[in-house]
Amino acid sequence: MAYKIIWSNDAGEELSDIISYIKYNTGNITAKKIYTKIRDAVKNISKNPEGRRISPLLKAFGINDIHQININPWTIFYKVENKTIMVISIIDERRNLEEILYKKMLDGKKSHPGPPEQPPK
Repeated sequence: MAYKIIWSNDAGEELSDIISYIKYNTGNITAKKIYTKIRDAVKNISKNPEGRRISPLLKAFGINDIHQININPWTIFYKVENKTIMVISIIDERRNLEEILYKKMLDGKKSHPGPPEQPPK
């Protein structure tokens, strides 16, 4: 049975921001390539979602059920539950990852299903 992939609102917004930034700075062709690269990497998670790396940074906070994949320079965080993969966040590694995650925890951001269908136009 295949895993269902759900994007949180936060992850969808972060992907949209990343693609919009790339489109503005390098053009539509590059933005579409990056969007496809990220989307395909997330689809490939379903082949072995539990076998991916548990996030060491989150583990330091006592969170042991969040996995991560790296698509340089982005880190994608996800959780696996009941044959569902919830993409939680996409963070640019060039930023201070610990500070971003800490702020998200303080803000109490919650995740809700809302997969991005296509890159912004």
